[in-house]
Amino acid sequence: MVNAVEYAVGYLIRPAQPSDVEHLPAIERAAAQRYVPYLRPLGLTPGTLDDIVSVDFLNQALHQRHLWVAATAIPQTSLVGFVVVDRLPTGYFVVELDVLPDYSRQGIGTALMKQVVEATRQQGFTTVTLTTFRHIPWTIPFYQRLGFEIVVPEDYTPDIRAIVNHEDHHGFSRQVRVVMQCQIPSLPPPQ
Repeated sequence: MVNAVEYAVGYLIRPAQPSDVEHLPAIERAAAQRYVPYLRPLGLTPGTLDDIVSVDFLNQALHQRHLWVAATAIPQTSLVGFVVVDRLPTGYFVVELDVLPDYSRQGIGTALMKQVVEATRQQGFTTVTLTTFRHIPWTIPFYQRLGFEIVVPEDYTPDIRAIVNHEDHHGFSRQVRVVMQCQIPSLPPPQ
């Protein structure tokens, strides 16, 4: 398990604790507000963005050590973001990455994703995969800066195809979504 790390100045990225889970749906709902101006072109309704990740799933991820949070370091600890992943055969799939809007553009999302990449590497896995909105101006460039590349449908594995189908079934049309993946170099052997 990866311990707490300060990737973003003033913020601590750490494995989630049981008491954190109850606060994460509010972070998710607040972060989803950034997408409200884009709902119509995305073919979504406001309700589509509510509670995408269930508390049950968050608790399951907590117990699997697949959930990390970002917390302020000072003056008091409060949660400002989180990332939750699920396991794929070769790595992790980022189910949700959220940061409170008041804390955006401070490196917290990047720090959370670096945590996922490091956890992937430490587990000996080779990929981090995610889906995001194709036509939102900041999504693809953000992940590309972190080393993610677009995966074309012809290259989908059966697991990725199942994720895309699941999202499509739940209102996130494959026409507005894109799959991205980052290849993780393995750790050098100990000397």
